[in-house]
Amino acid sequence: MTANWMSGYVADVTYTLGFYRELAPTFLNFACVINGVAAPEPEKPLRYCELGCGRGYGTILLAAANPNSQYVGIDFNPAHIAEARGLANRAGITNVTFLEMGFGDAAASSRPELADFDIVALHGVYTWVVPEVRRQILDFVREKLVSGGLVFVSYNCMPGWTAVLPIQRLMMELGERSSRQSVAVIDESLDLLKKLVEHSSAFIAQNPTMKARIEKMTKQDRSYLAHEFFNEGWMPTYVTDVIKEFGSAKATYVGSAAIVENRPDLSAPRDLIPLIRDAPDVGMKELLKDYAINKQFRRDIYVKGPQRLNAREQRQKLNELVFVKAQMTDSVPEKFQLPIGELKPKPEIMRAMMKGIGSDPMTGERIIAAAMKAGFKESDAILYLMLLVNGGVLLPARRDHASIDRNPSRQLNATIMEMSAAADTHRFLASPVTGSAIGAGFTERVFAYSAAAMPKATNIEVAELAFDRLAKAGQSFRRDGKAITKSEDSMKEIGAAVGDFRTQRLPRWQSLGVI
Repeated sequence: MTANWMSGYVADVTYTLGFYRELAPTFLNFACVINGVAAPEPEKPLRYCELGCGRGYGTILLAAANPNSQYVGIDFNPAHIAEARGLANRAGITNVTFLEMGFGDAAASSRPELADFDIVALHGVYTWVVPEVRRQILDFVREKLVSGGLVFVSYNCMPGWTAVLPIQRLMMELGERSSRQSVAVIDESLDLLKKLVEHSSAFIAQNPTMKARIEKMTKQDRSYLAHEFFNEGWMPTYVTDVIKEFGSAKATYVGSAAIVENRPDLSAPRDLIPLIRDAPDVGMKELLKDYAINKQFRRDIYVKGPQRLNAREQRQKLNELVFVKAQMTDSVPEKFQLPIGELKPKPEIMRAMMKGIGSDPMTGERIIAAAMKAGFKESDAILYLMLLVNGGVLLPARRDHASIDRNPSRQLNATIMEMSAAADTHRFLASPVTGSAIGAGFTERVFAYSAAAMPKATNIEVAELAFDRLAKAGQSFRRDGKAITKSEDSMKEIGAAVGDFRTQRLPRWQSLGVI
């Protein structure tokens, strides 16, 4: 399963495709402001590096959505880098560079494209690699991140993985004894774990959450599970250890990109809040929060030489930030999901607040004013702004959204929508308004491509074009898991769906610069 160049990391299957909003400069900027720290501003030309960029899809989305900045993706896997370069070239995205190299080589390199980064991001890398590679990551941050620069690092943490350690060890032991590919060994491992469940293993019986976890694993993507569990360096880590390690690279912990987790009253049981607030330092506060909710995964932000904002500066920054609704409608969130459970706002106040926000990009100042007009106190207005962003109802946006070049995003999105006819793989589209990406369903991408090709066509004509494109690629629209055949009735049905897309989703995509 492994070879020397892999450094104990899985490389016989490619990593899954995805996008993570916390990596976007607009989102990171908002998270820093909430935590009272100045951050690299997305409207300025930035240099951004993603360590362990995988197949490069997320890096390319960010490069297209932020055309004024330069992006570099680094990964040791040549298959990943070849695919990333291929997509960037096909879509004509020129402000991104992909390098096939190890983190140690990157840290020691004198190449000009590997210097002076404003943001370094690592999603799902740090606790999956061996200790030597972790040290190389820290060397890279120390040598390549500018003063005032930001690091985003997400990782598996303790104590939430305590009960899973024996499962991962069992899977690794099986993998070491197999010559088969990782995906096949995953299936063998799941079969073995299911037998432990069926035959009442004491480990399963005495760890009551394990049965449900194993059942969940059987439904997950096998490539994802291989990258999650089959790395030699896999080791969930306590937040206090990570804070010390990044401290050695001159990077200071400033807060979480999981917005609500920055407030103990939103992320810990009420009786434990005094214990957390009385903790002697930031590391102990974070560790106690992790114990309070048995935390498994952290999304943390570090800054090299953080510049703290006083209360006036923080509020001014918040006022100046721009946000936009994810949807066109005035739909009102009925509840917000928090680490400690659900928070249900008063419907009438929430309804008035959402109506006051509107569908166009708005400053934080105007959103807070709309919330206060709806009946919230100022402190609660800021709280609900946080909750709306955390819940994906509002999206942080670029302040220069009206003038940013939208062509790179449109080029990339057109490429992705063209590719969708062959496979439902690339499920996000770049938005230059948000400087980030949005999720886009399979039928939406197919409809959008066909509608763009025939903007004056009727809904049924667009449906027929979309159907024929899929058929030519060996794909089809499906209902209840079964392929839909072409008929007058099915074209009416698909045409109705096209109409819904054109009236509901398409206008939002256009306003976000997606299409």
